[in-house]
Amino acid sequence: MPIGTLGFHDGYGDIVQRLALMDAHGVQRQLLSLPGLFGVDSLGAAEATPLLTRFNDDLAALCRAEPARFSGLAALPLMDMRAALAEFERARADLGLVGAILPVDAFLTVARAEGMRPLFALAQRLGAHFFIHPGRGPGSGPVPPAPADHELARRALAVQAEVGEAMVTLLLSDFLQDYPDVTVQVANLGGTFPAVIERMDHMAWLRTPGAALPSSRLGRVWVDCASLGSQALEQAVAVFGADRVLMGTDCPIFDTGRTRAAIGAARLDDAQRHAILQGNARELLARFD
Repeated sequence: MPIGTLGFHDGYGDIVQRLALMDAHGVQRQLLSLPGLFGVDSLGAAEATPLLTRFNDDLAALCRAEPARFSGLAALPLMDMRAALAEFERARADLGLVGAILPVDAFLTVARAEGMRPLFALAQRLGAHFFIHPGRGPGSGPVPPAPADHELARRALAVQAEVGEAMVTLLLSDFLQDYPDVTVQVANLGGTFPAVIERMDHMAWLRTPGAALPSSRLGRVWVDCASLGSQALEQAVAVFGADRVLMGTDCPIFDTGRTRAAIGAARLDDAQRHAILQGNARELLARFD
């Protein structure tokens, strides 16, 4: 039985309907979060904090009611780091949420990621998991409009490119070095990163002979397969290894059945498929059980 991220739907507020939807898709356990694309966590602290506090309280109550079926990630008021730290500690230490969701925009460069260090230092102390998902970080501004021609296709490319930029920060810099006990999950199979890693290696080999290749630094984060198909999944497994790939669904924006079908159709062996459907997530969440 898989462990996946399965989010909002028409009956998301009804636990009976949510559990029925999970059972219908063979999902044993959900890791729940407030979608970062809503932008609530990047509102001013005075506006965001009461909303996110209420969300985190309700999410923790759901996880306590069904501890075998749900784990939760806190949403944080990221425009005010002091408020974000206070809410993160409350959510992790008092409410029992396993970590927090953070926006991809906060990791587009190493300089931007430096602003997240206080949260990572606290996560190292508390033991926590971060889910890095497309979303606007502090100071990012509104999402720019996509060109009108082929808007959905261009938006899909833009989102994946930003996720790939975040992967460069997380994997190829030393940002995560001081946080060995913090686990990090990146959405959408790491964006464009796995498709471009061979080119990165080739460029590094030509320009800095003898230096470590980018492909030698890939074992620090997990990626999930939300919204993508069997070909992208096969590529991610080839690049990162099956032990670093998680089932993700991004429901209801995307269809859970298609995600399950893509994992089934991918050219993977039984051990790899089992790891993606449940083994990797079970091992990660066991830290918090």
